[in-house]
Amino acid sequence: MKAKKLIFGLMAVVLLVAVSCEPNTTAQEDDLYEVGIDKKSIKPHKK
Repeated sequence: MKAKKLIFGLMAVVLLVAVSCEPNTTAQEDDLYEVGIDKKSIKPHKK
C-alpha cells in the first residue's frame, strides 16, 4: 500500500513538471514559425 502511494506521488510530480514546461499561449508557439521566414525573399506572382 505504501509503495502504491509513493509511485502515485512520483507520477503526479512528473506530470506537473512536464505540463509546466509547455508554452502558455498560442503566440509563444507561433514565435518559432515567424522567426524562420525571410520576408525579403518573397516575391509576388506574375500574371
